[in-house]
Amino acid sequence: METASAIELVDDVIYKPGWTFTARDHTKRFESTIVVRVDYPARNSNRDQAMAGYPEEITTYAEFPLVVKDRTDEDLYAALLELVMSIEEHEAREFLRVRPTNWAPFHPHRATGMSRWAARNGNANLLADLQFGLA
Repeated sequence: METASAIELVDDVIYKPGWTFTARDHTKRFESTIVVRVDYPARNSNRDQAMAGYPEEITTYAEFPLVVKDRTDEDLYAALLELVMSIEEHEAREFLRVRPTNWAPFHPHRATGMSRWAARNGNANLLADLQFGLA
């Protein structure tokens, strides 16, 4: 797939209300590559917010590079769905907390949380969490 075609296809994707997908050319840095940015609504997941029921709404984002050279349109959409699932997993790890301290054992913005999650998944790669805008 040409990068220009991939960018157009990404820009036409819809998901949940408030989620937007935008893509940009990344071929000056990596051949046949685009960067997909996903902006999405969320709640502020800080510990103090947990005690109040997460009242504060925010908009955040994540960016992901994708090599598109050998992809079909269906391959691209499947890759986007995998990105969505990684975002949903990331958010779930932020919000899973334990009373009474509201400890988040797998928090993706904490080194210990990243390590715990990676160990449970047989993965030593802690870099996946760094793709999120607030990392």
